[in-house]
Amino acid sequence: MDGAKRTLVVAVEDKQSESAAMLRKSRNTMFNNDNGKIWTEMFHEPGQYVLARCRDGAETKLPLARSPYHVRYDSARLDSAKVEFLVDGEHHPKALVSAQPGDSFKVSEPHGSGFSNVLFAERDLEAAMRKNHSLVLVANGTNGFASIRALLDWQPVMAYADQHPVSVFYLCESQESAALLSLHDEWRSEGFKIVPCYGSIDDQMFMIEQCILTGAEAAGGKPTIFGADVSRSASVLLAGASGSAAKNLLDLFVNRGVSRDNILTSDFY
Repeated sequence: MDGAKRTLVVAVEDKQSESAAMLRKSRNTMFNNDNGKIWTEMFHEPGQYVLARCRDGAETKLPLARSPYHVRYDSARLDSAKVEFLVDGEHHPKALVSAQPGDSFKVSEPHGSGFSNVLFAERDLEAAMRKNHSLVLVANGTNGFASIRALLDWQPVMAYADQHPVSVFYLCESQESAALLSLHDEWRSEGFKIVPCYGSIDDQMFMIEQCILTGAEAAGGKPTIFGADVSRSASVLLAGASGSAAKNLLDLFVNRGVSRDNILTSDFY
């Protein structure tokens, strides 16, 4: 990255309940998501976020860039949850962008309900996967990419990408300002199609159009982005886009046959 963006790996205080601590003393106990940690268990799916307050009083919203369950087994016996955020100097307080080991800030419990349609809440990511939809994930900027990154590390979506097209369009100004470039090939090897789209919004829209037409096989994943019947078998998840950019993206996918009912957003935005 160009130095304006960074990943924050933080430990959130999340004390185990007494009942969970007692259960852990049993040698033959199997644990699922119920690990006795109240904060961790309030994370349900990617697209959720926290409210953060720095010591200087600055406040912001931060999408969770990785599920706390991703490292649950590493921190299962600790009174904390390990999570990641993406921050940059344009959208987040300086205290976060320049944070050093040992610095602290306050965060709320995870908020939000993940990705769903603004009019029909039952049309969400889980419903799209039950219907075997092709998934197109569009990340605009740092906050958008944080939400999408959480999807790429989420086990249900990782398993889904083995059998279905899951394509990611990451919209940012330049390669120098892109986040987590070192992980793009790793995600491709896991079955995701990863397409960085650089330049102006017009350049980015043109890149998306061309990839839809050609299938963008060189970007990894399945040979196509959409199936034969786009209106019935595709869902688009928009993260980080607002205003005219959101309208342009919505129009692009609707013009390509995606039903408006299958355009999903996070309530972070």
